[in-house]
Amino acid sequence: MTDEEWDFTIATDLTSVFKVTRAFGNIMKKNNYGRIINIASMYGLVGNTAMGTVAYHASKGGVVNFTRAVAAELAKYNITCNCICQGYFETELTKAVLDTEDFKNYMKQTVPMGRYGKEGELNAAAIFLESDEASYVTGTILTVDGGYTCV
Repeated sequence: MTDEEWDFTIATDLTSVFKVTRAFGNIMKKNNYGRIINIASMYGLVGNTAMGTVAYHASKGGVVNFTRAVAAELAKYNITCNCICQGYFETELTKAVLDTEDFKNYMKQTVPMGRYGKEGELNAAAIFLESDEASYVTGTILTVDGGYTCV
């Protein structure tokens, strides 16, 4: 991995989360209320043997612990900060990899549910974390990964 590849991934996947959180966090502090939901990845919690993506793993792990730190710092302003760590979902960026036979076989061996996430399956996690019923939930890392991180 080159320095440029590392820097690009860290900027895209971690620094951007910091900048957006800072901007909206300042507004939320003025309002003494807010809900921040960061999106990381199951790869922020564990490694993998499928591909070399160390910068991605490092950046998403950074988002996980950034979320915990922000949750602690902003709680006194009635702001919660939580993180969703999703598993394999088909997107424009992942479709080419997920559609390969090799990756499908890898997924079947590593995801207890034996399938990729479906459209809409992240919705309930986000709706819960932004709800009034979750007003005492902060610093939580919620996995939606078909069981990948439990094995």
